[in-house]
Amino acid sequence: MIGVPVAVVALGGGYALASGGGSELRAAMGTDPGGDGRAKPTRARPAVAGPRDGSRQLASYTTEFKPGEARVKNIRIGAKAIDGHVVPAGGAFSFNKVVGPRGARQGYVPAPTIVGSRLVDDLGGGICQVSATLWNAVFEAGLKIKEAHPHTLWMEEYPQGREAAVAWPSLDFVWRNDSGKPIRVQARVTGNALTVSLWGTPKYQVKTTSSKRYALTRAGTFTDAGRRCVPMPGGPGFQVDVYRTLSLSGRKVRRDRFHTVYQPEPKVTCTGR
Repeated sequence: MIGVPVAVVALGGGYALASGGGSELRAAMGTDPGGDGRAKPTRARPAVAGPRDGSRQLASYTTEFKPGEARVKNIRIGAKAIDGHVVPAGGAFSFNKVVGPRGARQGYVPAPTIVGSRLVDDLGGGICQVSATLWNAVFEAGLKIKEAHPHTLWMEEYPQGREAAVAWPSLDFVWRNDSGKPIRVQARVTGNALTVSLWGTPKYQVKTTSSKRYALTRAGTFTDAGRRCVPMPGGPGFQVDVYRTLSLSGRKVRRDRFHTVYQPEPKVTCTGR
């Protein structure tokens, strides 16, 4: 079931149409925590001067992946689509409008994608790593998040409660540039990492905190003889709250709450291979 925002930035429920979830699941995606491909999110970096236009780096966020996985091609295409995009003061950035369809015609390939509570190969799998990395840069920059939907299952690639699932054409990630000055998006893909940076004029000082997991739930166990089955080790569902406090010249402006409900991950045994 698709989650519905409780408020502009207080999100409940989730939507599962992206890669991730569980150790075997992450291994299938090249993000096994025991291997070199483990995704390692980083905190936003301090603002630095821009190279030519006098802008400053508002925030920068990096996630990693394992080179050679099919989803890396999709990540590269998505990153290229957002790189260099300029959001004017007061303007909005819609991920779906900027990136567009994610089909074979656009060069996307099948890669692990969550549908419901299961993982299957689908065109554009992994594109949510681009939207989630961008979400974290936007979050750390203190910009207004107008629409965002968490994944149904928590993925270790991103901090709990801090990510955004997208699906063409209905599920979008939209943020607004309320900094008062234009913002430029920069996306860079290296051998094993995606970095999204935002350049502009800083407005707020940003402080973030997160709750511990609570309201844990567990899913069942079942077998699947289907050809597209991917084994899943199972994991608990839970809820988490993320808070962001924005200050201007030392004075608190507002405090945003992001509430996320992650569904439990079923344990799946594949018998058709």
